[in-house]
Amino acid sequence: MSRIVWPVYLDSTKSQSEGRKISQEFAVKNPKLTEISRAARRLNFNPVTEDDKAYPGSWYEFSGRVLIEPGDLTKNQALIKIANTIKQLRLRK
Repeated sequence: MSRIVWPVYLDSTKSQSEGRKISQEFAVKNPKLTEISRAARRLNFNPVTEDDKAYPGSWYEFSGRVLIEPGDLTKNQALIKIANTIKQLRLRK
């Protein structure tokens, strides 16, 4: 079953009322769609990027979204794994 990952779900600069889904300790600052997709690919979540979509809470910003298939993981577990992978990828740059 596919799950949607909006960049705001992982963004440490956003509050939970603005859409962040994971704890700030796991979140990353301003995650890019390409970073989310790359991290999901590395985790074998079969990502599909849709860059012409807008998060309903900020419908005027076309931030895009990534569809993933996290297998047996809950959505929250998948989001934390993606955020941690983004942190690792950023350290390598």
